[in-house]
Amino acid sequence: MSPRDRSIPRSLVIAALTLGVAAPMSAQSTATTPPATVLSLPVTVSGEIRSRTEWDAPGGATSADVFTLLRSRFGVRVDPARGLSVMLQLQDSRVLGTEANRTSTPMDVFDLHQGYLHLVTPWHGTEVALRAGRQEIALGNERLVGAVNWSNTGRTFDGARVFLAPTGVAGIDRWSATAFAVVMEENGRRFGAATTAAPTPDHLVLGAYASRGAAGKPGADVTVLYDGGARYRSYAGAHRTTADARVRAALPLAFRVELEGALQTGAQSFVPTTGSPTSQSVRAWLAAARLTHAIGRGAATAGVDMLSGDDSPTDARYSAFGTMFGTNHPYYGLLDVIGDPAATTKEHGLRDLFLQAAHPVASWLAPRAELHRFTLATGTERRLGSEVDVVAPIRLASGTTLELGYALFRAGPGAQSVGLGPDRSYRKWGYAQLRAGF
Repeated sequence: MSPRDRSIPRSLVIAALTLGVAAPMSAQSTATTPPATVLSLPVTVSGEIRSRTEWDAPGGATSADVFTLLRSRFGVRVDPARGLSVMLQLQDSRVLGTEANRTSTPMDVFDLHQGYLHLVTPWHGTEVALRAGRQEIALGNERLVGAVNWSNTGRTFDGARVFLAPTGVAGIDRWSATAFAVVMEENGRRFGAATTAAPTPDHLVLGAYASRGAAGKPGADVTVLYDGGARYRSYAGAHRTTADARVRAALPLAFRVELEGALQTGAQSFVPTTGSPTSQSVRAWLAAARLTHAIGRGAATAGVDMLSGDDSPTDARYSAFGTMFGTNHPYYGLLDVIGDPAATTKEHGLRDLFLQAAHPVASWLAPRAELHRFTLATGTERRLGSEVDVVAPIRLASGTTLELGYALFRAGPGAQSVGLGPDRSYRKWGYAQLRAGF
């Protein structure tokens, strides 16, 4: 037998001995070592892609402009245990084409939009929840605190929030309450601006909100908001407390009414470009009313928003109402000529008379229109202008919509004094927005 032939039995013997030793060892190992545990966690994934192309024609010597905004969101919620969830949501916001144009600063922002821990526990027939971390906060109609979803970045808050509502799926439709504390600006020695002088106080916001009745149905809600250590425009050290109450009721003949009122008090300092600051007391108010009538599957609404103003915002009393952290876009016209009312009107306040109508014409198309007449609350010439808005939301598929909109603003005699254009000038704006979410 050749050497190659003799090596075959030797190999078989070695293999047999190996298997004979390994088999008992494997059996012993299996008997003494438990199998690896596979961890399975409930995970919910969400996402959104939103592209909006806008055409902005401010009129006058300023040329029209066309640009496209893109917002992408991706979120993951993990529920590792009963009553415990963790939420992470990333967001990328950009203006298309700005990265290729190296002569300008890119407008892209990639950030953690939301990241929080959520704990829920039952307590005496109610559910108590704690949410800590970065989160969206939208209270009621978002008049004072909102998520500003129309914006390409939106708004989030860093802090903690407590929820209280009856147990059950429909519990929050009966009543609910929440309170929160957030840090808007950290100015401390370790993480604020480096300075050897006394540090600027942190900008903190505390809020509480309670509601009774489901949204859009008869009910009421109350909001109390404290904004401490704020700086805005020419004002610093602002400590303002705002109390807002809203009532919704059904009337005969398919009418609905909504009434809202708010008071704002506190103190702040007016800081001029040169000279010494002036201490101010804050006394301002807001009043709003809406009357809605159902027309078939649609509805028509007539209403008014009134925000107090100040003819002399540099003296010892400040009386222009601030909407704080509200979502202003749905209230004062889609063109956003009126952004923050106090800032836009240069503290003169606002009166907005409006008409709204919406009526679905098909299961996939529900157009709506608005007409606004703006006036200043104070000043010699108060006629600010008028705006008409038309929007056509089109449902393409589940979670996918195309929205087309157009707005036209005609300036009045008082517009030029606050930088909104000369009398009888026009500003035009349109958009096409495509959104897909899951």
